[in-house]
Amino acid sequence: MTARNDLSTSGGRPRRSRSTAVRRRPADRRQQILDAAARAFSEGGYHAVRLDQIADDAGISAAALYRHFPNKYALFCETTSGLAERLAVAIAGVESDQPDPRTELSELLATIATTAIDNRRTGGLYRWESQYLDRSDAEPVRSVVITQHRRMRTQLIRIRPELSRADADLITSAMTSVVASPATHRASLPIRDAQTLLRDVAAGLVDVELPVPRPEPPAPTGLAPSAKREIILAASISLFAARGFHDVTIEEIGAASGVPASGVYRHFSGKAAILEAAFWRASDRTTACITDALAVSSTPREAIVELVRRYVEVWCGNRDLIMVYASEIGHLEPDRRTALRRQQRINVEEWTTWVVRSRPELGAARARYLVHAALAAISDLVRLDRSSEPARIGPLAQRILLGA
Repeated sequence: MTARNDLSTSGGRPRRSRSTAVRRRPADRRQQILDAAARAFSEGGYHAVRLDQIADDAGISAAALYRHFPNKYALFCETTSGLAERLAVAIAGVESDQPDPRTELSELLATIATTAIDNRRTGGLYRWESQYLDRSDAEPVRSVVITQHRRMRTQLIRIRPELSRADADLITSAMTSVVASPATHRASLPIRDAQTLLRDVAAGLVDVELPVPRPEPPAPTGLAPSAKREIILAASISLFAARGFHDVTIEEIGAASGVPASGVYRHFSGKAAILEAAFWRASDRTTACITDALAVSSTPREAIVELVRRYVEVWCGNRDLIMVYASEIGHLEPDRRTALRRQQRINVEEWTTWVVRSRPELGAARARYLVHAALAAISDLVRLDRSSEPARIGPLAQRILLGA
C-alpha cells in the first residue's frame, strides 16, 4: 500500500498538501533585512547591535541573513548608503536655479523634512553612525551632505548676499537641523502639519541677524579635580568623544587617568558604568539649566531666552560630553536608556510648557516639535563646529522657539 498522508496525484503529477507546501522566500527579503538593520543601527548604534537581533526583527534566521550579507559591516554600509541615496534622489527632484530663491529654498526644506519624517526610525543612522564607515564608503554619504548644504547655502546667499561665508554656513546648518529633527525624537504630529511647521520655521532662520564672530579666547586651564573618580570620568569622556566608546579600553582609561586598570575598577564596575555616569552628568546639567533659567525670569518669553542661553553655554563648555551624549546611548543597557530618556522627556515637557505660555496659538504638540527642533539645532551646531560661539547659536535657537 502506498502512503498518501501528505501527497496526492492529479494527472499523474504529485501535489503537496498545505501542511507540507514549500515556503517561498519573499521577493523583498533583502529589503526587509535592510529595513530591520537600519532601525537597529539607528536606535542602538553600530557596535551595540548584534546580527541575530536584526535577523529576529526581519523574521529570519541568522544563517539566512548571511546568505544576503557576509558580515555586519557590509549590512551597515548598505543601509547607510541607501538612506543617503534616498535623500539625494529627493533633493535632485527639486528644480534648481528657480527665479525666486526663497521658493527654491522652501522646496528644499520641505523635501528634507518629508524625507526625515518618512525615515524617522532610521534617521539616527544618517546623523550619527556614518562615522563608522571606512573612508571610501563614507565618501558617497559625505557627498550627499555637501551637495545638500551647498544648494541650500546658494539660495540663502541669493536672498542675503551680504552674509559672510561663516554666517551662511551656520544658518544653513541650523535650517538643516530643524527639518531633519524628526529623526531625533518620537513626538507625534500629523505628517502634513509637521512638514509645514518645520519648513516654515527653518525658512524663518534666513533673516536672523548674527553677531560678528569674536576672536576665540585662549582656553582656560583651570584646576583639575583631585578625586580619582572625577579624574577617571573626565578622561573617559575625552577618550569616548575622540575614538568612540567601543574602541576605548579600560587600560587606556587608566593610563589617561594616571591609575592602573585595577584602580579604575575600584570606582566603576566597567566601561558601561563610566558611560552611564557621563550620561547622567549631562542630564543633570541640562536639568539644572531649567531651574536656573526660571529663577531669573519673570515672563514666559524671558524664560525661553534664558533656557536657550544657559543650555547653549553648557553644551559649548562641554563639547566632549555632548559628543558622547549624542552618539553612544546604544551602549547602555535597555533599562538604563529608558531611565535617561524618561528624564529627557521631562525636560522637553518643561521647555514645551513655556513655549506654549509664550505662544499659546501653537498648542502643545507643535510647541513640542519646535523644542525638539531647537535642541537638535543646538546639538548639531556645537557638535559640528567646535569654534561656534554661544552668542551666535543662541539667536538661531531663540528664533525657532519664539518666531520672528
